[in-house]
Amino acid sequence: MTENMNRIWIGIIIDDQKPHIDHLLEMVEEIGYVQIAKTFNDPQEAKIFLRANKVDFMILDVELGKTNAFDFLRTLPSSNLKTILYTAHRQYEDPGYDLGVVDVLLKDVSKSRFYAALRRVDEALAKLIPHSDHDSLENYTYYFMIKGPVRYQRTEVRMKELVYVESTNGQVKFHMIGDKTLSCSSTMREVLGGLPVRWFKQCHQSIVINISCFYSYGVGGVLMTEGTKKTLPVGDKKLYPEFFRFINSNTLGG
Repeated sequence: MTENMNRIWIGIIIDDQKPHIDHLLEMVEEIGYVQIAKTFNDPQEAKIFLRANKVDFMILDVELGKTNAFDFLRTLPSSNLKTILYTAHRQYEDPGYDLGVVDVLLKDVSKSRFYAALRRVDEALAKLIPHSDHDSLENYTYYFMIKGPVRYQRTEVRMKELVYVESTNGQVKFHMIGDKTLSCSSTMREVLGGLPVRWFKQCHQSIVINISCFYSYGVGGVLMTEGTKKTLPVGDKKLYPEFFRFINSNTLGG
């Protein structure tokens, strides 16, 4: 691994076969410097996710139903997103390298070969580290618009001002800095698809928190520094592993 020991690279996996995704996820669990934010069977859903989330790398299957990895890569905007191709067919190796992918892995990849590919990703991304000086939600300017309640009305929601999201009574509520609350009729799943996973963690079926506003976690639940004085509920750690990985990181004491 590179010198930047505290850096965690965020990745996604795109593969239309779940067993291959599960195989990769099982191996990733043992690697401390990478985190898989989300997996996709549908490349179009992945493309929507990439618009709203800063992702460092992706593991991409070549044959994806009606499309393929090469067409998918050509539709993405130019970025520093590093790609590992994952395929059952050796003939895709040369075309993959011609497109500048970091590595090409053959299914079912061995653990040692997979880890070697992740080290190559780590080395490639480490060369870009100066850009990470601005890697904070404070510098993240992404926003979205909420419709209504009056016809044609739109209200802007900036990510750095969003404390937590709550699903209640058939609506999704956005609790903002300054005790302002906005709501819309979207589902929690739809909202989650537009939130940057680096900073927003789901801790309960009805709650997603902005970790920049996190204060503490205890037996009663989560307390935030902004937006609410009430304790927010927390679900089972098996259902919300990313939240529990966050609260268990960089801990001190017995």
